[in-house]
Amino acid sequence: MILITLPVQALAETPIIRVATDNWIGYTNLDGSGYYFDILKRVFPQGDWQVDIEIVPFSRVRYLLHQQKVDMALGFYPDDKVNSIYSDIPVEIDTVDIAVTPELAAMWQGVDSLAQKKVQALLEYRFDELIPVPMYYEESVNLLDLLNRVNQGKIDAVLDYKPDILSKVAELDQPRQFVIIDNVFRLEVYFVFSNTDKGSQLKIHFDKELKKLIDSGELDRLFRDYVGEDATRLSLK
Repeated sequence: MILITLPVQALAETPIIRVATDNWIGYTNLDGSGYYFDILKRVFPQGDWQVDIEIVPFSRVRYLLHQQKVDMALGFYPDDKVNSIYSDIPVEIDTVDIAVTPELAAMWQGVDSLAQKKVQALLEYRFDELIPVPMYYEESVNLLDLLNRVNQGKIDAVLDYKPDILSKVAELDQPRQFVIIDNVFRLEVYFVFSNTDKGSQLKIHFDKELKKLIDSGELDRLFRDYVGEDATRLSLK
């Protein structure tokens, strides 16, 4: 677990917000930068709020939120069954990528190509609930282990995010063999809040301030800063 406190001017009555998130490159970087963290800094500015962030595996994020041990969590797809309250507006449209064997890459025709294939992902990502074909789907706790398996042909595919996949290539047991296919599917991404009175109040504040960021164009600018100048935050293409 990694703890980050976004900068505040210490005040006796500064409200504290407990946030949980996984570590996603460009979104929730370990140094406190990233698209999601920059949203928090603007919605809950220093001096008015103290934002304490736990960076933990997504399975732990879901547990902390469900048990009401945090007030807020980042990066949730629609209809997650965890006990929470969703923001009214998504912060982006997220793309999920895939690492596949060369054999599967040669015959790839979209997610239907995963039918009856051995597909793995990180714990609690639940991608099998989002892909409408029967797969031999499993989850594990270590992305590098998953990538070693697909690299050695022991499984057919690993669903994750391209920047995170690429960050592990140098650590593979053998030279990279797998092929990365971009944009396997896309889904709206939300920030969520604990199903408590405090969570409800934070949601109201978040929705209001996020709308201001959208209307001013600031949210799209932040997204481009981290994802790329040509990136479109809500593109479904």
